[in-house]
Amino acid sequence: MFGSEERAYLETARVGRLATVDGEGRPHAVPVCFAFADDHIVSPVDEKPQDVPPDALRRSRNIEQNPRVTLVVDHYTEDWSRLGWVQVRGTATSCGPDDPPHADGVRALRGKYDQYATHALDSRPLIRVAPGSVRSWGHLDYPDDTPRRP
Repeated sequence: MFGSEERAYLETARVGRLATVDGEGRPHAVPVCFAFADDHIVSPVDEKPQDVPPDALRRSRNIEQNPRVTLVVDHYTEDWSRLGWVQVRGTATSCGPDDPPHADGVRALRGKYDQYATHALDSRPLIRVAPGSVRSWGHLDYPDDTPRRP
């Protein structure tokens, strides 16, 4: 499914944009943190200030109505010959704390993002994406001026 360059790019990337669509076809995209857990991609519904409970967020409601999603991870540099991106199209589900893959997802997210060490991810849902297709373009090695994890 993922080429070695695509997987390495996604494992290094710090943020992506998750696009969902509601039952009436209205798109919604949000920046997300994400990690690999097995061959799935997981993204937390974390503790950032929200006006509604996790299951009432637009992305959560959209996934309930239409599970098809796209995750785009890209980097920008002033040297346009070094641009690149990976697009993952797949099917998303909400994964609650009682679901078997939840613990693996939490471990993967905490392994990638030090900031999640103090977040209550164990008690919050994750979005779990089963990839259907993967596309990429350009340079999948980060240029020197692109933020990345040390």
